[in-house]
Amino acid sequence: MKSGLLLLWLMAQPPAPEPPPRTTDPALLQEILSRPEFAQARERQGDVFQRLMRELTALLERLLQTQEAQSFATGTRTLVLALGFAVVLFAVLRLRHWRRGGPVRRGGDAEPGPAALELDSPGEHLARARAALGARPREAIREGLLALLSSLEAKRLARPDRVKTNRELVGELPGRGASAQLTGEVERLVRWYDRAFYSLEPVPPEDAARFVDEVERLHQGLAGAVA
Repeated sequence: MKSGLLLLWLMAQPPAPEPPPRTTDPALLQEILSRPEFAQARERQGDVFQRLMRELTALLERLLQTQEAQSFATGTRTLVLALGFAVVLFAVLRLRHWRRGGPVRRGGDAEPGPAALELDSPGEHLARARAALGARPREAIREGLLALLSSLEAKRLARPDRVKTNRELVGELPGRGASAQLTGEVERLVRWYDRAFYSLEPVPPEDAARFVDEVERLHQGLAGAVA
């Protein structure tokens, strides 16, 4: 009975009002965040962030310094190797040049002149010239010219070598004491020889024989002259 009356009483009571919705007051939130404990928390977080940034910056600087040092060391080694290779190459080239050119001449030594032309006696050249007249007239006049040069060399009127031309040898005759008549005769013979020997036309045997005869007469005249 009592429980039924209590139930009726509760049903007769008006319903309880709903609580108002919770709203966020910005001023209240700012007031809470400005409290000392929250300010200290923010300072600690800022200190941690700044410390992390400093450590990261220091790490990057050390890394860059290490890379620069490695780059410098690598560049230095490369430069040293390149210089060493250049020195070795220069030494090899100098050694090859020294071997090809022979020993270095001492200062003040006279440099050797052109190699002298090795000549036989005038008689030997004239004998070979007459032997070649029939079949090889060009070879015959060559031996005749060598007989002429050998005769001049025997009288110290010429010093034939492998560099001077025939006309250069003729030009030296007056300076070596040759008379104008001898110089003119040698010049005539040499001029004919150059024209005939270097021509594309064959050398006529009779012209070759006349040249050899004239050289032999000149040789006999030089041999009979007083040195």
